[in-house]
Parts: sequence; structure tokens; C-alpha cells
Amino acid sequence: MEKVFADMLPILAIERDCILSKQGDITIGFELTLPELFSLSTAEYEAFHQAWVKAIKVLCRQSVFHKQDWFTMRKYQADFSKDEQSFLSGRSERYFAERPFLDHRCYLFLTKKPLSRKLSSSACSNLLRSSIVPGEILRPDVFETFLDSAGQFKRILEDGGFVSLKRLADTDLLSTVRRAGPIEKYCFLLADERLVIRDIVYDKGIRIGEQHCALFTLSHPTDLPALCGPRINLDKYSTDKSKFSI
Repeated sequence: MEKVFADMLPILAIERDCILSKQGDITIGFELTLPELFSLSTAEYEAFHQAWVKAIKVLCRQSVFHKQDWFTMRKYQADFSKDEQSFLSGRSERYFAERPFLDHRCYLFLTKKPLSRKLSSSACSNLLRSSIVPGEILRPDVFETFLDSAGQFKRILEDGGFVSLKRLADTDLLSTVRRAGPIEKYCFLLADERLVIRDIVYDKGIRIGEQHCALFTLSHPTDLPALCGPRINLDKYSTDKSKFSI
């Protein structure tokens, strides 16, 4: 039985640079610029980790932290239109033109769930309540408190000097005919900005269009590695006297 994707999507609207769900959840999105690979020392990795811990602690109750890391294979697009380009810059552009590389983009979403929200069941239906929307969401002070905690979260991370956060506005979250927003990219596995609507099939695993999904979950303590920390040594480039951290 086929179902229309728009009817199944739990998103109600996008207003005031926030994603509003049909259950009363409020979500704020950020695009992150992270440090370059192999650019941090052992002490900097530890400080970066502590900045994350400190930032997460300021989030209000019923907050959900969701971080997305997108890795896609792309080809380098050279720019030969610069008039004041030096000889070395020009040779560099020609050398790397059309060469494949692994592109990385990072998104972070903070969601505030209502404290009074209950799941629908045969015993308690949303339609039997005086208001379908949780009453807490209708209070302006709840929304302002969530925005304040998200602002503190952003300032703490940026004050560490390792990452910068860009708040996703309505124009970034919404999709157009020619550009896909982060919601459509996530649902249809879109690697570029072009909006393509694909079928989602669950007959043999999860298939979105012609792409197949592979899910790796950590659901048991035995699935975790023997050592877990903010950094590990890369033995290939480490010696007895110097440690190369990743």
C-alpha cells in the first residue's frame, strides 16, 4: 500500500527560523564548521571535548541533541576566472581540477519536546483533549527559554575557538523547486542541492530511490570499543616520543 510522504511527515511548519512538529516539538538548526583533520593536538582534543560537554549541560529539560555528519564524494571545481591569479595558484587549480575528494558537511539540531506530551493510544487519543497542541508550547516564556539555552550552547562552543556555528534561517530550512533543504536531503539522501523526490521502500531493508541504506547501531555494551575517549593515537604516524592524535 502506497502512502504520500507529505501525509507521513511529522513536520507542521517552519516559522521564526524553527521547525515545528505536529506533536509540539520545536527544533533549531545549525551548520557547523569544524577544525581541519589532523590539525588538533592532544590537549586541544581534550579541550574541544570538554567544550561539548559544557555546552550540552546548559540545554533545558526535554532537549534532544542531534548531530549529522555528511560525507560525500565530489570532484574539485577549479576557478580560472580570477584575473589576479598568480602562476602558482593557476597551476594549483589546474592540478586539482576534477580530482575526487571526500566532502564533509556537519549539521546540528536542538529539539525542545513538551514536558506534558503523551503518545496517542486507544485509551488516550489526541482528539479527545481540549487542545491538540500541548499547552506548554502555547506559553511564550517556554519558547524564549529554549532560545536562550540554545544561544548559550552556541556561545560556549564558539568561545572554545574550535568550531563556528551558523543558525539555519527559514530560507535555509525550506526547500524550493531548484534547491533542497536539510529535511529533504536527509529523507531522500540527496548529495547536492538539487531537489529530487524519491520513493522510500521497505520490502528488503530500506531503499530510497536506487540507493540502499546500511544502519549500524550501538545497542549493547559489547558493541562498544574497548577504549572510548575524546582522542586516540594514530599508530601509523606516531612514535615512542611523539603521539599523533585523531
